[in-house]
Amino acid sequence: MLHSLLAMLVSLALSACVAGVPQAANERPAWIDNPGNGVSASAGMHVRGDAAQEELAILRAREEYAKRFGVNIQSAQVVSTTVAHDRSSTVGARVAHEDSRQVDVKAMVKAKWRDPDTDELWVWLVPSDQ
Repeated sequence: MLHSLLAMLVSLALSACVAGVPQAANERPAWIDNPGNGVSASAGMHVRGDAAQEELAILRAREEYAKRFGVNIQSAQVVSTTVAHDRSSTVGARVAHEDSRQVDVKAMVKAKWRDPDTDELWVWLVPSDQ
């Protein structure tokens, strides 16, 4: 009887300790909303599994990183209006040109986090030192 009472007290004490510890691993990391000089990107559940989901998240992060550091976008819009005999017509045209500068952009995955509620995988891509 004394052993079972002692075991119960020990288990209650251990469960109280576990309940007081925050679940830091499941908290949303700050780098998702504030990636600093890197980028963060995500991918939802993928039909081909976790490896394909991670590959997609990294691909999205690399594309965003390249846009920030290696791609130049120029855009122009021309609008002309003609008025004749109380009639008017407006014609518009927009031209966008995208080109990449030959810049060596190197980055690496610094962290990954999976949202336990949505199963969305987030990756944090930062400049590599190499």
